[in-house]
Amino acid sequence: MLVLTLLASIVVGAPRQQGQTPPEKAVVPENYLPDGEGRNLIFQACVQCHDLRNTVSQRKTAAGWKRTVDEMIWRGAPLMADEAETVTKKATAAGFTVAAARSSLSALEPIVQAEGAQIPTHPDLRDTATQTDSLRYSLRQGTGGELLAEQIRATGTRFIFICNSSGMGPLCDAVVDRPELQFIQGVSENQAVAMADGYAKATGQTSFACFSRVGGPIASANMYNAMKDRTPVVIVTDHMDSQADGRDGHEDLDDWLDAFKQYTKWRWLVKEGNRIPEWIVHAYKVSSTAPGGPTFVRIPRNVLYQNHKAGIFSRESISVPMDITPNPKHIERVAQMLIEAKSPILHVGHEVTVSGGHAALVELAELLAIPVTQAWSWAADFPTDHPLYLGGYLDPMRFPDPIDLFLNVGTSLPDPGSATTAIPPTAKIVHARVDSRQLGADYPVDLAIVADVKETARALTEAIRSMATQARLATLRQTRWSATKTFTDRLKQSYLTAARNGWDESPLTWPRLLLTLNEMLDDDAIIVEEVGTEDWILRSFPFAEGKKTKIGRTLGRSLCWGMGASIGVKLARPDNQVVSLQGDGGFLFGQSDSLWAMSRYDVPIITIICNNRSYDEPRNNIMMKGGRSRQENKDMICYLGSPDVEFTHLASAYGIRGERVVHPAELKPALQRAIATTREGRPYLLDVLVARTGLAADSTWYPRYSVAQARKRKV
Repeated sequence: MLVLTLLASIVVGAPRQQGQTPPEKAVVPENYLPDGEGRNLIFQACVQCHDLRNTVSQRKTAAGWKRTVDEMIWRGAPLMADEAETVTKKATAAGFTVAAARSSLSALEPIVQAEGAQIPTHPDLRDTATQTDSLRYSLRQGTGGELLAEQIRATGTRFIFICNSSGMGPLCDAVVDRPELQFIQGVSENQAVAMADGYAKATGQTSFACFSRVGGPIASANMYNAMKDRTPVVIVTDHMDSQADGRDGHEDLDDWLDAFKQYTKWRWLVKEGNRIPEWIVHAYKVSSTAPGGPTFVRIPRNVLYQNHKAGIFSRESISVPMDITPNPKHIERVAQMLIEAKSPILHVGHEVTVSGGHAALVELAELLAIPVTQAWSWAADFPTDHPLYLGGYLDPMRFPDPIDLFLNVGTSLPDPGSATTAIPPTAKIVHARVDSRQLGADYPVDLAIVADVKETARALTEAIRSMATQARLATLRQTRWSATKTFTDRLKQSYLTAARNGWDESPLTWPRLLLTLNEMLDDDAIIVEEVGTEDWILRSFPFAEGKKTKIGRTLGRSLCWGMGASIGVKLARPDNQVVSLQGDGGFLFGQSDSLWAMSRYDVPIITIICNNRSYDEPRNNIMMKGGRSRQENKDMICYLGSPDVEFTHLASAYGIRGERVVHPAELKPALQRAIATTREGRPYLLDVLVARTGLAADSTWYPRYSVAQARKRKV
């Protein structure tokens, strides 16, 4: 009987690789596997790589068992052809039934326990839950995977962004009986993290991603992006069995945590199974507490399979309100500075969006008619169609000039690069944000405030109103409002006028594409962008509360984020139209993987590939230095033509419809078809040929080389 259970378990396993820890030897009752031809072969070829924790029982025909044994050999079982036939015959003759398998579990239990595991007595861990007197946590018993699932569920998490992983097997087993937890699978770890990142950005809630322990290196690019954006994502992987780590063994390193130190806010290796919920909930708490950021937890695989008893923490017990109010004395001082300033400017960043402080910042800006500039951010943190909105900050600013007070809210101060400063040296600087790491780091500031951005804006508005009469406020506001509105109106008109230049040219100009998108898309559409023309995007769409929303590009700017992130955004906001605006170069960073998830889960997203067959941004950066590339007009690494990638063919491979747009007249009809398809519940991809811009834009030169021509033999 044991023959069949062992053989059947082979199908779901893999051979032990060199360096992988073998299971501990267990004592098998003599009468459990009768003597006879094939008995020794079973222990030589089958038990080497598999323990008995996952024993399964199946009745199979001779042909069925032959296929099973053949698959064992494919996977590396050391069986010769004649031995395979012997094992097949013995398995077929055994006639092991499901009923017999269940009756044998009690005999198997001592063997399984000898290998460090227990057979669960309750398939559904929730049936064994014991409520404590406190609402903060409840006691549960089950496998480490079940405790992990219970704690994830208790935090209010709905979606688990996951990749194929043997190590996540215990979690898979647990989720089978928990339909309220939904797996969203990616085919690469980097895309799983991107999906989780997009979901967290769109909801403002901590998301959860998990994958194989060896998936960390490829996932690190988007872990880095999440850290730069301070996005709350909990990331979990398995770890080498606890009795085998530290040997530089199979899928192991001496120190996995140190490799991710720069990309995560907090990291931990779980050692005791009964503390799995404790460390998972700690990861959630650290990720969600402002300033947020990704956290990383590794759990040994054997600990995930073993049974434990632990407390499951409630969502309420880990909530840490971060409505930190600013010091009233500091607020009074800043309010006085704003009232006295002749030419202040308000520079805003992503903490405005994270704190939900849009309305409070608008009210503050409008109170004194303070012109507003947008810092690098994954969001649009001030309404882009507001009369006070100037766009991105430039040094020097044409308006206002001169700046005598620089109020920096919810972001780092402008990066001076190789210059001494990007802020006029005569301007007073006030820096306010909840993330204290960068306060006063790059510039000497006149006043730093560590507090929630929304609370800071509210407090400043109240203080200004209490310190100045209505008449004085009206005087201050009137002159500045009129001058700022005149300037921003002229800026908008200038952009629209310039956009008409080349309006009907092919390839399409960026303004033609973006302004047409704004016209055709829903008023509350969400644009998930990962392109290098961010200023054009901010000028082309009215991003504001109740209007369109911008998510992306990341502050980390590591490509391979946008496609996966758009899936997470659509999961979070299914009733909003979502458009993934993606450069061709960024898409080629392994992002076709996301089309698989879009197709499997019917994610109705419009993907627009802005295809100029080039990395425009790096080319311009290189050429502007005036080196040999510029002197010879040779684009060494940025031209992406030859081959001219047909992105719609990639979409078709995943069952997604798409079309190319080459001429401007084709754009609106193509968008109409894309919108109609997503209304029906399926994704759609547009490959839009856009013009290259900047220095050497007309160059199609690249350093050619042919391996075929370099051959001495045609092989």
